[in-house]
Amino acid sequence: MNKEGSAAFENIELMAGPMGMGGASSAVTDDTSALIWNPAGLARLAAPEIGISYMDLYGVLGYSFIGVAQPIRTGQTVGAALLNSSDTEGISQERIALLSSATRLWKQLHVGINVKYFTTSVNLEQVPLGHGTGWGTDLGIQYALMSEQIRIGLVLPNLFSNLSYRRLEGGGANSSTYTEPLLREWRISTAASVSVPNREAGTVLAAFEISNGIPLIGCEYQHIARQGTFALRLGWRFIGGLTAGFGYQHGKIGLDYAFVAGRHVSSQTSLFSVRLFY
Repeated sequence: MNKEGSAAFENIELMAGPMGMGGASSAVTDDTSALIWNPAGLARLAAPEIGISYMDLYGVLGYSFIGVAQPIRTGQTVGAALLNSSDTEGISQERIALLSSATRLWKQLHVGINVKYFTTSVNLEQVPLGHGTGWGTDLGIQYALMSEQIRIGLVLPNLFSNLSYRRLEGGGANSSTYTEPLLREWRISTAASVSVPNREAGTVLAAFEISNGIPLIGCEYQHIARQGTFALRLGWRFIGGLTAGFGYQHGKIGLDYAFVAGRHVSSQTSLFSVRLFY
């Protein structure tokens, strides 16, 4: 995460389930991953859930996420999450605390909003060089057709935002301040699910998404068995390359893994997530 210009608080999309599908999940996310992928999906949550995710990016940056979502009635859910990123040398750190609310407005139309609080700090050999605070909002929409076989999603991260930075100079004796908005982003997605012939408990999900002008393609095969629910995922980002993953859910726990290729041939990482149901 760069600290200069609009790259501050770059949207790092955690949770291995969506990333295994190449990130093409704004139309279908309906668990704690919706806190960062599309808050509207929380309205479809059936039971309380805790989500935890971690990614080590090339041994240089670490990203962590913990979120909780609580349905308060059918079609209405509230949630909260904490996201943190820091480098291995302790030079920079960014933190995001968010509150989320989602509701079903009409039939299969769901709307969600995030309110976020940002903090950031930059240090050099334990000497503070600057810090910043700010706020932002995300807006998400999901709409389902044909008994939810077709879904459409729209997300507008950082629809409104403001960051205030204070840069320390001369060992903290002098300082300068400036403000800036976060880069406005957008994602629009569609997905279709079909049952596998001769496999009553199997479904295939295919999704296509455009994220800030970049096409994303993803698919998932899910099989429900007595031993639990199994999922295999595959995705392609036209800037970023291949992603793949799998998931397993049984009882009150779900485990997910995603392999994520980077923008360069030699760069790749793994993403792990845990979901707990209570």
